[in-house]
Amino acid sequence: MMMNQADTEQKIIVGRFGSPFGVKGWIKLQSFTDPEDNLLDYKCWYWSNQDNWISIEHDDHVRHGKGWIVHLVGYDSPEAVRFLAGNDVAIARSEFPPLAEGEFYLNDLLGFSAVNLQGIELGTITGFIDSGAHELLVITGTKEHLVPLIKGVFFKSIDKPKQQVIIDWDPEF
Repeated sequence: MMMNQADTEQKIIVGRFGSPFGVKGWIKLQSFTDPEDNLLDYKCWYWSNQDNWISIEHDDHVRHGKGWIVHLVGYDSPEAVRFLAGNDVAIARSEFPPLAEGEFYLNDLLGFSAVNLQGIELGTITGFIDSGAHELLVITGTKEHLVPLIKGVFFKSIDKPKQQVIIDWDPEF
């Protein structure tokens, strides 16, 4: 059996489907992108059916409250989209726009080790929290550290080949 490239390519979660909306197959959508409407720029989305990524396309969208409602190609009734409610929406990592020198996507830091200025390894970056003012790095080691992702202040540098970030952080915090 030949694997489809979509099955092996890294997917990045960028939103979540909500409940069906109306009688014509529209569904609510929460975007995790910044700005929120960036998600709508990607024509092909993926949702996970257990261990398989299934591609899905949207052909229309409308701002609705704090999120969006979208119409998915070939899904024309509430029953057709009901099973998507609560499922994450992802895009292929290869679809991300290229970055300028020194820039990075947060997702690229997952799994990197975090080392402070004294060379003490604090742990591994396991996630992020949006604090409203800025992102917090979640670093899991012998204890959990929440480090503000402020370049030049706490976040000093990144070494992509070593998969390591250098931060100005006291291990006792």
